[in-house]
Amino acid sequence: MRVVVLGAGASLHAGYPLAAGMGHCLAAWINSLPREHQYRACLQQIADVYGALDNFEVVLADLMTCPPGSRAASLGVVRPYLLSDLKEAIRDHFDVIRTAPAPLYDGLARVLCSGDTVITFNYDLGIERALHEAGLWDIKTGYGFSIEDGETPSPVEVLKLHGSTNWRALLFRGRTGFSVANDSVGGRPVLFFRPDLEYLGYPDFVDPRCRQLDTAASLPAMIMPALPKQFHFATTFGEEWKGFWDHLWQRAERAIANADELVVIGYSLPAADERARTMLLSTVNKSNRLSICCGNATARLEQEFRDHGFNGIQSVPTTFDGFLGNESARSVAPSHKPASNGSMNTLWRLKALTGKHGLLKIRFAGEVGFTFLSVEPPPDLLAETNDQEIQTAITRSRFLVRFDEGTLIDGTDTRIISGRDISLVRGRY
Repeated sequence: MRVVVLGAGASLHAGYPLAAGMGHCLAAWINSLPREHQYRACLQQIADVYGALDNFEVVLADLMTCPPGSRAASLGVVRPYLLSDLKEAIRDHFDVIRTAPAPLYDGLARVLCSGDTVITFNYDLGIERALHEAGLWDIKTGYGFSIEDGETPSPVEVLKLHGSTNWRALLFRGRTGFSVANDSVGGRPVLFFRPDLEYLGYPDFVDPRCRQLDTAASLPAMIMPALPKQFHFATTFGEEWKGFWDHLWQRAERAIANADELVVIGYSLPAADERARTMLLSTVNKSNRLSICCGNATARLEQEFRDHGFNGIQSVPTTFDGFLGNESARSVAPSHKPASNGSMNTLWRLKALTGKHGLLKIRFAGEVGFTFLSVEPPPDLLAETNDQEIQTAITRSRFLVRFDEGTLIDGTDTRIISGRDISLVRGRY
């Protein structure tokens, strides 16, 4: 079983911000909204007290803890409303971002198998959407907690240890008026908003706890990127949802303990994430294969895992797209000798393009360089090709590519392109 751990660096390709830049990105988006929008008023009040959202984690921590004499304390009764607006703004901002392509999530879904687990610290819905499209994720059981009893387990679980933009804490089970209850937010998240369900490919699904509810008061179920991380709702009934979060984290711990392979993508084990660091570094399973793809932080993380007794660290590319390219190359059979007529297996030759460089024709703008990440061949691909026929196979295929450093097209450095637009492939294949 393979366990893949995703941090903010894994969602960066889809346009989502890193934690360090979240405040700046959020403020820029809010300032693009109409002047009368409530988020504009929220941002202005925060700017009046804190100056800006650039140091977002510090602002959030102050608003959440409200120590005596702090800036948050000076806000008085307004403080909880500003904090609530910020949480909702993050959710709404991420909903806008998700309209962009997420090709690396799609690529990851193609290399995962039934029985694997994804542990993510990200709020976005991109990975579960990609897995659902690949037939590997079921909304009823795929989050590590059951939404409908008696359902078949999801082929791949997505354990979202910091919550999700589509998770809501339903207040008093959606009831209004006076009632007797022993909790205020239920025991698990509900999936309430129709656009979220449609985005995930479940336009007709209704969470059993939301039946006959057209509207209801609810809270976002996301752990904010600040200290202290509070894995509960503090209510008049006590610390609600603590059991839910503990269950989810324990499920992740068991998955890591039973894994044959652990892959960490875009997650740098920040010191502030003490619970996550303990889960990963203190697992009893230190002999599994460990691949770390975290860019410039990779070497540091590899040494940190070694210092904690891990002895199966693999030599792999340090980026998300590089990891996917390596996986694609691994899936190719190691030996494909040419036939007597000079032909070779077509699919193997196409997959052998992974990691190679090429040039893409841009209309009225010349050419740009790129690296092949994966191939999507046509359905009627010939089994064998010679050197002339492989050119036709390339023309009729589609490829996921990463453009050379500094090149962006439509705001992204990755894209699916047609082989018809490739003007040059460097190297043998």
